Amino acid sequence: MRQSVDIFKDTSGNFGVMFGILAVPVMLAGGLAVDYIGLSVQKSELQNATDAAALAVAREGKITGAEALELARQTIAANYGFTAAQVSVTMNDGVASVNAVIDKPLVFGGFMGKKSSPVSVNAEATFAYTKYEIALVLDTTGSMAGGKLVSLQNAVIGLVDGMEALGLEKEQIKFSLIPYAGFVNVGPEYGPNISGTGLITKPGAAWLDQDAKASVPQSDLPSQFSRFALYKHLNAKWPGCVETRIPTGKALHDVNDTVPDPTDPNSLFTPFFAVDEPDTAWKYPNSYLPDGGTPLKGKGATEADKEGQLARYGQTGKYKTPSGAADAILQTLTWKKPKMDNSPSRFYSNKNDPKGPGFGCEVEPLVPLTTDFKDIKKTVKKLEANGSTNMLEGVMWGWRVLSSREPFTDGASESDSSVEKIMIFLTDGQNSFGNLNNALGSGYTSMGYLVDGRLDNLTAASSGQTNKALDKKTLAACTNAKDDGIEIYTIRLEEPDMATGNLLSQCASSKSHYFDAPSRNQLAPIFDAIKKGVVKLRLTS
Repeated sequence: MRQSVDIFKDTSGNFGVMFGILAVPVMLAGGLAVDYIGLSVQKSELQNATDAAALAVAREGKITGAEALELARQTIAANYGFTAAQVSVTMNDGVASVNAVIDKPLVFGGFMGKKSSPVSVNAEATFAYTKYEIALVLDTTGSMAGGKLVSLQNAVIGLVDGMEALGLEKEQIKFSLIPYAGFVNVGPEYGPNISGTGLITKPGAAWLDQDAKASVPQSDLPSQFSRFALYKHLNAKWPGCVETRIPTGKALHDVNDTVPDPTDPNSLFTPFFAVDEPDTAWKYPNSYLPDGGTPLKGKGATEADKEGQLARYGQTGKYKTPSGAADAILQTLTWKKPKMDNSPSRFYSNKNDPKGPGFGCEVEPLVPLTTDFKDIKKTVKKLEANGSTNMLEGVMWGWRVLSSREPFTDGASESDSSVEKIMIFLTDGQNSFGNLNNALGSGYTSMGYLVDGRLDNLTAASSGQTNKALDKKTLAACTNAKDDGIEIYTIRLEEPDMATGNLLSQCASSKSHYFDAPSRNQLAPIFDAIKKGVVKLRLTS
């Protein structure tokens, strides 16, 4: 007998029925969740793109609205792929505001009659309150003549104009300019006034070795013989260059920004004085007085040897060792005016400057830190190419103008975290000591002659050896400056030498701080890239 079943009482299919009824809203909810996650991801990516666009616009400073809009569009489209984004830009009081909107297609929203949803983001950026102290250390050697120097001048002026266009407060940006060749010219205005008898009537800067107390090994002048007084005697003006300082024990004055201290005369700066060289034709570039006395002997010269050299400077009779201050040395001796030959030196093919005690100091004086951008640009336009390459002195004076220590104290305190201290260093050649095949071993340099032994005690060496020694000191100076908080950018311009490239790469604060420019045409974009790397920005929303 069959058993009957009441289908209205059978509950075995209820789960299937309920699943069928609930499947639609469950699937719809899941789809909407997918759309929501997609919208969130898209908004996050668009926000990153818009943040980058706001920072890019703010970094440019004063640009037109059309330029700002184009830059924002390019940043959002090219870097993040949002080519269809609707972009708007407003700029107000240094704040760049960028708004971006895109339509995000919905996967399941169509079931509810909505195929897409707008995603809108906004970003604001402005400059962080940072002060900038920037030292422009520029190679003005003879090899820079012509188009290279013009390209450098234009690029530097473009950097100064670009920083000025940021619209920051006047005291937020300071520039200094340090042209360098074989020497750095600190400025003749820092020297003392000297009377006709050799007495100091008005002291110069306290950081200068006015009394000739520094133990400078050199070939010609007796110890404690006033160079300033001898300039006066020769009716010549000290042009403003100084020599490389002498290390004293562990006090490495040549590669450290040690404070000049009268109790350590070697920490003071010796005024440059190019001594009169022998008259032998085509052996020496700077013979400006008739020969007299004994030949120059270099590091081995005794005081008596050097006293004998004074005859050609006009000293007559027996030399008397002076007592008292070095500025009175001419007063204690018998002198006559020598006849000086100031004709142009024809020794170097690319140099025809007048011979004399200032020969070699044809570089433009440096400009300490200043907010006067016009003065910086005016001096840049005056730069001329002359002389050989001494990177060590360029780096050291770039550091000195940035520090708060003597001889220039315009830099902010090294403990001030709101200040970025930046050195931009450029060269187009290798370090050069100027080796020559003569009894002195070289022309007169910031370390005297090669035979004086002031470069790592080398008294006879090849140009490769002296260049390597200079490179080593330059790298030490860079390292010490970076340890002192200086951020260094370096540029190698049209110089294929691998050793120079390695030196500049190591001198720079990082790999991205080193620029190799095989062509002078790359200078303008390089300086623009440095400007963008220097400027500190912040997002405000």
